[in-house]
Amino acid sequence: MKFKDRFKEPTTMLGLGAIIYGLGEIFKINEAPMIADSITQAAEPIANGDYNGGIALLLSGILGMFMREKSDR
Repeated sequence: MKFKDRFKEPTTMLGLGAIIYGLGEIFKINEAPMIADSITQAAEPIANGDYNGGIALLLSGILGMFMREKSDR
């Protein structure tokens, strides 16, 4: 089975999100639940063949976690 075909199945992305969440729990990574949530939100567009929308959603969710808020300096 091709890799691209595998990502058309929503369960693949949901499983990937669960793996990341589980690794975050094991290794105490605070950002893991947010990364897993971003992956599960991107699952539906990717499964429907909207790779651009799904990847954009995934990247924006992950980048949003690591960007600092503006502070009053």
